[in-house]
Amino acid sequence: MAQVRAHTIEERGVRVARTGRAAYAAPRMTYDTIRSHLEMLQDSVRTKAYRSAIQEVVRPGDRVLDFGCGTGVLSIFAERAGASRVYAVDRSRMISAAKVIFAENGCRNIEAMPGDGEQVQLPSEVDVIVSEWMGHFLFAEQMLEPLLRLRDEFLRKGGRMIPASCSLHIGLVATNTYLEELSFLCTQPYGIDFSAVGDWPFREVGMLRIAPTELLPETVCVGGLDLQTVTGTPRALSGTIVSAKDASVFGLCGWFDAQLSESVKLSTSPFSPATHWLQFHFPFDRPLDVRAGEPIELELEILPMQGQSGYTWQARTANTVRKGRTWTQADM
Repeated sequence: MAQVRAHTIEERGVRVARTGRAAYAAPRMTYDTIRSHLEMLQDSVRTKAYRSAIQEVVRPGDRVLDFGCGTGVLSIFAERAGASRVYAVDRSRMISAAKVIFAENGCRNIEAMPGDGEQVQLPSEVDVIVSEWMGHFLFAEQMLEPLLRLRDEFLRKGGRMIPASCSLHIGLVATNTYLEELSFLCTQPYGIDFSAVGDWPFREVGMLRIAPTELLPETVCVGGLDLQTVTGTPRALSGTIVSAKDASVFGLCGWFDAQLSESVKLSTSPFSPATHWLQFHFPFDRPLDVRAGEPIELELEILPMQGQSGYTWQARTANTVRKGRTWTQADM
């Protein structure tokens, strides 16, 4: 069974528990520390895919915006691909380190620009915008809207985006391990009645590294984004899965794929090589029994919240429904 690393790490702003497989907590932005950037740079699947896409998309003489540049690796790839000017934008203090990295690597065409997507002003339009803006299940970091503002203001007509498109996918969790873990407070541990908070673990989305063997093989795409035309974070996602066999389903597993360029695809699926991104786990408090050949209707809603995203999720068969909802401000 796949396990999250046993020590405490920060994965894209998500605190992963010291013990156990999962983190049930709100994403936190931690880009002022090197550890988050180290995780991304050590993710060779992610970094090599971006390098290949940049080599494919950036043409000699292009002006390029690298939004959320971090240590500047994508900016360097863009310059090496022939960009005449690269605007490397980041709101964290890592932009100061990136400026030194550019100089030490002989980069003469990269301009380091501190600022965020809501305020930064570029000297000119750009031909390409490259950004690694995606969080767990795509939207955890809430970077899409600032990226779209930069696209609308600075990407020239006919310009290109990396990634070009993204899609969201759902699978069905077929192991009861997570149900048992999340039900711990309902077992009166240490002889104490925790029923007042017994269902709270089922009101939080888990960030897990889920093994393919823990899922049914059938999956579904529940939504997609064309980065050239999308206007904001979608709120409603839906799809239908038909299981090939009778099974008990204990929750939903969510991930994203990104089409970085025409020939380069990056997947965070449990069925693909592992990346630093984790999957989202939407738990059920009871199993959902499904029959072979029976349609399972899935619905997810993304709830805008201050500093993070909330979710509702539902799976429905002909006779049964299982649903869940994260905490919102109204619950506090």
